Amino acid sequence: MSRSTFRNAPGMTALIVVDVQNDFCDPAGVCGVAGSDTSGVVDMVPRLERLLKSARAAGVFVVFVQTTHDETTDSVVWLSRRAVDTALAGTPTSTCRPGSWGAEFYKVTPAPDEPVVIKHRYSAFTDTNLDAVLRGGGITSLLFAGVSTDVCVESSLRDGLFHDYHVTLVEDCCASYHPEGHAATIRTVSRYFGAVTTSGELAQAWTSVSGSV
Repeated sequence: MSRSTFRNAPGMTALIVVDVQNDFCDPAGVCGVAGSDTSGVVDMVPRLERLLKSARAAGVFVVFVQTTHDETTDSVVWLSRRAVDTALAGTPTSTCRPGSWGAEFYKVTPAPDEPVVIKHRYSAFTDTNLDAVLRGGGITSLLFAGVSTDVCVESSLRDGLFHDYHVTLVEDCCASYHPEGHAATIRTVSRYFGAVTTSGELAQAWTSVSGSV
């Protein structure tokens, strides 16, 4: 996808940046301390920073998605999602508590005119205003980047298709704690849900349209 198409054209496309937050990305965050391998995430973020620069220069709409969890959103179902019995539900998560360092963005910062959508589940569309933000901006195509590829990014991408958007995974601007999970999402998306591209292909496509770098 190294040319401008309906999937990446400025004016109709949004870049959705999912959960690039300290608790998910920084080795000192909750996930890293708990033993998740954040090295792939750390390596990915500079590519995402370059993609953001290219998208902004081309006039692509950028939306940041930020997870928070607190006692009002930690339902029994959510806490027991991996349990065999609701009586074995886990304790409320310490990840991305509102106002904490862990909930803050990791090495990326929304521009003043870029919306931040707050979510409490894996998908960025579940009980959020993301669809309204996108419709209001005249968006028909979505590019997905962020963390983690096989959980929140994939969940959001699937829901994007179900909301009738064209969806594309930016494979080198996503990362997972499990390389096999990252690879599986790339295969699944390309087979069933949308397209897969890279930040280099997008930069080239946007340069051909606007002359931006």
